[in-house]
Amino acid sequence: MSKRSDSKAFGTTEVARVCHVTPPTVGRWIEDGKLPSFTTGGGHRRVWASDLVAFLREHNIPVPAALESWAHAKVVIVDDEPAVRRLIARVISDLDSAIEVHEAADGFEAGHKIASLVPRVVVLDIRLPGIDGYKVCEMIRSNDRLKQTLILAVSGHDPEESHKRALEAGADDFFAKPFDAVQLREKLRHFFRRAGVELAEST
Repeated sequence: MSKRSDSKAFGTTEVARVCHVTPPTVGRWIEDGKLPSFTTGGGHRRVWASDLVAFLREHNIPVPAALESWAHAKVVIVDDEPAVRRLIARVISDLDSAIEVHEAADGFEAGHKIASLVPRVVVLDIRLPGIDGYKVCEMIRSNDRLKQTLILAVSGHDPEESHKRALEAGADDFFAKPFDAVQLREKLRHFFRRAGVELAEST
């Protein structure tokens, strides 16, 4: 899924103003991979509000209230079953429609999207074609830029063993399949709050 059309992007000068540094310093952060960015068709660097907020929080820099209103938490759902991805995406949207939901069908696609998006939460099926979920967990935990990302591992295969191995690989929690929408909603609601995501829903 593509990034929300109402997400805001900032230029390096705006980022510098928020962080009370010079634009060249922001440029170095971007070049060093500390601050995710993208380049416009005109060659200008831009930083999504959600990435800027994550950077500020990681470095204990106060987040301006105006910036908070533009920042949307990002989630990557990784599962090779489209029906499962749709169910999880629907539950997340019901919790808060402002959350950016991205999907991946295998471990390779998951690794690429997670590294580029730096999501707040990953819902990760352990049994995936190609690169399995355990390796994806290890990839996330070996990347310094993803140290704030929380991983909810899910699996319907030998839940007890999968739970144990997922936590050993770096997952923060585990949820066994099959699950219904009510159970999933409750699990995700608590998990998002654990990740520091303020939800719009009031349950």
